[in-house]
Order: sequence, then C-alpha cells, then structure tokens
Amino acid sequence: MEGVDLVLAGIASGHLPQLVFVQAERSEELAAQLLSGARSAPGTALPAVFPVTARVARRITTMETPPDVMAVFARPARPDFAALLWPGAGSLVVYADGIADPGNMGTLLRAAVGFGATALATSPGATDVFAPKTVRASMGAVFGLPLLPDQPLGELLEELQLARVYGLAAHEGTPLGDAELRRPAALIVGAERSGLSAEARSRVTEILTIPMTAGVAESLNAGVAGAIALYEFSRRPAGVCDHQSSRSAAAAKG
Repeated sequence: MEGVDLVLAGIASGHLPQLVFVQAERSEELAAQLLSGARSAPGTALPAVFPVTARVARRITTMETPPDVMAVFARPARPDFAALLWPGAGSLVVYADGIADPGNMGTLLRAAVGFGATALATSPGATDVFAPKTVRASMGAVFGLPLLPDQPLGELLEELQLARVYGLAAHEGTPLGDAELRRPAALIVGAERSGLSAEARSRVTEILTIPMTAGVAESLNAGVAGAIALYEFSRRPAGVCDHQSSRSAAAAKG
C-alpha cells in the first residue's frame, strides 16, 4: 500500500501492516498520524515505523514519485464459499471477466464495496486485484469485501448455487432500468474491448445494457459500467424468497 490515505484505509479496516516505511524528513509527523489511525481501529497495533531516505524510498516504491508512506500488508485470506451466502438480503457476487486494466479493476472494487456487493471474483488471467496499480485505484477497497482472484466461473456458480447470472454488454441486452435484477445473483462485467467471454455468455441468464445517448462514445469502460449496474442493484429489493430457495438448494447439496 503506497500513500498515507491507503495505508490508513488498511489500518482502519482492522488489518495490521507488517512493515511501514516513511520519508525520513517527515518521519515524526507521519508516524504520529499512523499511530492515531491505529488507535481508532480496535485490535490494531502499529508495528515499527522505519524512516527511509528519498534514495531508499525510490527503490521501494512502484510509483514514479515515492509517496510519504509505504506499508506491507498480508493478503486477505481467501473466503470459503459458504461465507458468501448472505442471509436475508441475498448474495450479489461481482465477476470480473478478463478485465486487464488495473484502473478499471480498482474502480470496480470501489463500486462493489460502495454498493454492498457480497464479494468480487476475477477470472483466470484477469489483472491481479492485489497489484500495486489496482490497489491504488481501489483506494483501499481491497480490504472492504471478500475477494476470489483467479476463480473459474463455473465452479463459483455451482458452489454458490447462483441461478441468476447477469452479464453487462454494450448492446442488445435488456435496458438496465427495465431489468428485474433479482438476487441472489452474479453480475459479470467483461473487459472493455472484448466484452464478455464465450464461457461467460454461455452461463448468463440475462444480458444487461446501459442505454447511452447517441454520439461519439459507444460504450463505457468496465469500471464505470460495473459501478452503474451495482448502483442500480442497490436500489432494488433483494428477493428474499429467491435467496431462501438458494439456501435450501445449497443445504440439500451439502
């Protein structure tokens, strides 16, 4: 995590950094800020903070200009499938299908957290949700919900017993505002250029399209499109009866 805001976001979520580096000329000020953040997060203790020179900071960072604070966190544990079957409201799992751009993935992560998704999974070969650029674009959202990187879609749908699978496409789908959007469900967001993969399309039960005013832009990037769809989901009833059916099916399987 690079930058004081990101490091504080990780601490606020209850995660303990393993190592913290701060620019030497501001070490006391920055250490005090981080310590204050740790005190506000119950159960989180700040480890030793190491002041480093600008030369050393340039060797540590992945950014062109070293930030004031850099920290190493352990990757969040991969959740069990059973933990993703939410009671009451119903599960909504976001599936990033072949998204290669870290900025889009980070935006999608932020939207998934902001609009109450249950989890986010990525297809094999998609950009790493824990890559430095993705983490920066997510603004700390990597700690905000369960993540399932490199997750085959078929296994995900089978384990979670998700019968409703919505896929976002630029054209030819049900207008997003007209769709029923019931849960539990999976929302598949494809890459900006290639769209949904052949496997994803074979699993989708309904294609969704975000209508746009005719003009130069024919489609939205994956992060923005996913955010709009997630906002629309957040406005709709969850479909408790459908959720109970899914739980029953999962219990029967177990």
